[in-house]
Amino acid sequence: MPTPVETLSALHTTLVDAVKGYEEASKLARRDDLGALSAEIKRVHMNNAHELAGRLLEHGERPDADGSYMTLVHKLALRARFIVTADEKSLLPALRDGEKRILERYDDTLREVEIARDTYTEADIEVLRHQREAVIGNIAKLDTHSAQAA
Repeated sequence: MPTPVETLSALHTTLVDAVKGYEEASKLARRDDLGALSAEIKRVHMNNAHELAGRLLEHGERPDADGSYMTLVHKLALRARFIVTADEKSLLPALRDGEKRILERYDDTLREVEIARDTYTEADIEVLRHQREAVIGNIAKLDTHSAQAA
């Protein structure tokens, strides 16, 4: 069973990767509304990553701000999708899929917390639940944007 530090670190890395992916999406999106939406979601993930970094520090762990190899994979996938279609609306499904994967990571993390609840603080649990709701909000914003773009 992973320790709280391992579980929170894995989620933190996912968020760092997301921030870097949204940086790329902001560069690719020429339309103000999609660029602004990408920047807004990037800020949500950046704030969540900072908050999780604080939780990791509380557990005596130094958070890794570099992300993982997935940063490069996400950037390449966004660029390829954009190059093939030359339409920034084509970025929306990829961004939504990414948010769904992040939501799944939160669900997995919360399941780990439930299994080993006595090794997590109430602050850890509250942060995770609050951040999960923010990701659901991101998905709703992307869905609204997709509907308006259609």
